[in-house]
Amino acid sequence: MKPQSTSDRLQAVIERHAGGVVRRFAQAIAANQQTVHHWLQGRALPGAAALIAMWKAFRIDPLWLLTGQQRVRGPVTLDVTPPAAPVTGRRKAADFLQEEIRRDRFVTVPLLADAIAGGRPREIRIEDVEDYAVIHADWCPHPEQVTCVRMRGDSMSPILADGSIIAIDHSRRDPLALDGKMVAFRQGNGASVKWCKVVSRNFVMGLPENKESIAEDTLLLFRDDEVDDCVIGRILWWWGRPS
Repeated sequence: MKPQSTSDRLQAVIERHAGGVVRRFAQAIAANQQTVHHWLQGRALPGAAALIAMWKAFRIDPLWLLTGQQRVRGPVTLDVTPPAAPVTGRRKAADFLQEEIRRDRFVTVPLLADAIAGGRPREIRIEDVEDYAVIHADWCPHPEQVTCVRMRGDSMSPILADGSIIAIDHSRRDPLALDGKMVAFRQGNGASVKWCKVVSRNFVMGLPENKESIAEDTLLLFRDDEVDDCVIGRILWWWGRPS
């Protein structure tokens, strides 16, 4: 059986929600009828505004429409190993900490003064350092490439709550190698945390964890030349209170 394409899935959507009438579907999402025909012919893909409109009107998930995949989020795994601290006994824990300090096993990572958006992108000034976070070296293999910054917004909830502090690894910037990972995306002079989804070599999406936030213009799309420079870095880890 021939695998379904975006055009096939869009045709099924139009059949289901507009009785197969392209004009009716185009009106529902405030799109040009000819543009919808181009999507159906595979000559173009819907842009962010159209995908957001489809979500608002019909609850069509952009990930499914563009890739055929369903969003099923299990436990989030990180590529870091916590230090082997003793699990019992205050004395053992204190001795462990003193030994790690003696061995200079902690590093300092800059905490930036500006927040990064969990929703709409915000400006980050790298030179504007508010403070420094003291991190165990096992959590930060190359601290010279890492910065910490606070989150604002709830588009990544319930994983990231508003006010969480995240660590960004700036050495991991190739979106094609970060498919399915949480990253800090660049957008103009701003930045925003999203899940990275590689649709094709020339098309990358930034998806919020909270689907409801798609209605708040938090869906990011990068095409062609934009792909090479769309990622600021991968999210290494975070800490904060649950929302």
